Amino acid sequence: MKKLFALILALLMVFSMVACAAKEETAKVDAPAADAPAADAPAADAPAADAPADDATAEEDSVYGGVYGVVMPDVTSSPFYNACLDGIIEGIEEMDPDASYVLGDCAWDPAVQMDQMNDMVTQGVKAFVMIPAGSSAVLEGIEAASKEGIPVCVLDTATTDRTYVASTIVSNNLNAGEISGTAMVDALPDGGKVVIICTTGNEVINARLEGFYSKIEGHNIEVVQELVITDGTTEEAVTLMENALQSIPDLAGVYTTGDTFAIGIAAALEANGYAPGDVVICSTDGTSKGCELVEQGWVFSTAGQQAKKLGYDSVAAALKVLAGEEVPEYIALDCIDVRKENLDAYTPF
Repeated sequence: MKKLFALILALLMVFSMVACAAKEETAKVDAPAADAPAADAPAADAPAADAPADDATAEEDSVYGGVYGVVMPDVTSSPFYNACLDGIIEGIEEMDPDASYVLGDCAWDPAVQMDQMNDMVTQGVKAFVMIPAGSSAVLEGIEAASKEGIPVCVLDTATTDRTYVASTIVSNNLNAGEISGTAMVDALPDGGKVVIICTTGNEVINARLEGFYSKIEGHNIEVVQELVITDGTTEEAVTLMENALQSIPDLAGVYTTGDTFAIGIAAALEANGYAPGDVVICSTDGTSKGCELVEQGWVFSTAGQQAKKLGYDSVAAALKVLAGEEVPEYIALDCIDVRKENLDAYTPF
């Protein structure tokens, strides 16, 4: 009996030891080490993977926002300059919506334009988008702004010295003349006598004349007179055209370097009993009035300048310069051959 009791007691002690060992092993497997980090916990000093670098944010902040200096020679009486200004404003609103602008209109006084630029530099504008009041009259102001780290983008009127100009965007005036020359050839396939009525003495007009002559060469079109407008008015164009009609009874066409003069040319023709199309008129600019003359049949073609795009593209250039990107130093924007058949596709100014 005692042997049986001892055997039972021994078996109970063995079972007890096995159970304790099992519990201890279970505890070792289930309990994580007290100082072991969770597998998916990020290290305390590791930066977030998508956190932007501070310098990238600072660079972006330096490009966008702030104030543009917009300097114009005339925004009260010039439809062309107003269209350029519309493009500038649209460019700022679309490409740099947090920015604003200050506007200076110098009324063609270079000294006033210089003062406006100096004031804007003091105000802290971030870039200039401007039409100079003359090709050389405000070079000092442009240089001063550039040396202050303010990029200057010029449109429409190229300066004689572009050392301190970040980018220049103008109408391609050679192309404008080429458009008019091609149009004259199209309208007069058998050739004929033509007069030119234009202003003179600047590179814009010279380029237009060069382009026109290059396209009529070899097409039996004879330029019998170049009549120079001295005061730039429609009224003077009327007088010159009337004189041409008296001296050249078989006149076939007129090329003029501006729609302002085309208005006077058409008026003189109508006053002398001519109907639209009797004398071909090829003009330049693409103004609202010039396009009206195209629609009426008085003007066969006007080489339309893209005034609004000039302004818009100047803002784009300024933003690229501010961002440290390269921009072309000189851009010549082609004109559009506006005739009756594509009149609806062109937006005049």
